[in-house]
Amino acid sequence: MSTEFSNIKSADKASIKILWKNKAQETLNCHFNPEKYTITRTIGWKPQAVKGEDTPATEFTGGGPSTTSLTLLFDTSLAASVTDVRTITKKLWDATRIETGGSDKVKSPPTIIFSWGSNWTYEAVITSLSEEFVYFNRDGVPLRSNVNLGLQQIKDDDSFGRQNPTSGAIEGDIYVVREGDRLDLIAAKAYKKPTMWRKIAEFNGIDNPNNLVPGQRLVIPPSRS
Repeated sequence: MSTEFSNIKSADKASIKILWKNKAQETLNCHFNPEKYTITRTIGWKPQAVKGEDTPATEFTGGGPSTTSLTLLFDTSLAASVTDVRTITKKLWDATRIETGGSDKVKSPPTIIFSWGSNWTYEAVITSLSEEFVYFNRDGVPLRSNVNLGLQQIKDDDSFGRQNPTSGAIEGDIYVVREGDRLDLIAAKAYKKPTMWRKIAEFNGIDNPNNLVPGQRLVIPPSRS
């Protein structure tokens, strides 16, 4: 079922638990649930040439790990005081570095557990991480970023077929632009007041309201902000 809004107000928030070996575990609570995620699983098949045949025989060499890619949005622009979004996402960057201390001869970054309510728990290692800063205050302090995360499964899990926690949602704080959308129509859906389109434009740094792009994600600020 396709939805216009992500139900981030009522749905369980996704979280990432960092399983440090030599210090206390840390949990990073996601500000917004992901709009989507992609799961890929590799299966090992090795071709074996057969003399006199055009098509080789194929030998199964074993299953590969599942990998997941997703984008998480972090936003501190509504905080009571100026908060650099990097102070929030620093936990993820730290989790990509080799853990120091302890008696382990082989050093490595920590493993993590990605959880989304009771629907999905995924124990993995971080294989890629990038952060795109998309909103700043007047002093250049980044207040909003998109974190692109690549994960590789380290424990088998049969839970991928469960229902997406946002399925059936119809209201929330992220809007995905569709063909023909206008800011006044989006404001009418979000606030029941099309005249509040300027609030959405200002919050998302939109200078020209006619330049919306299908697939673009807009943060819908609370009506009281």
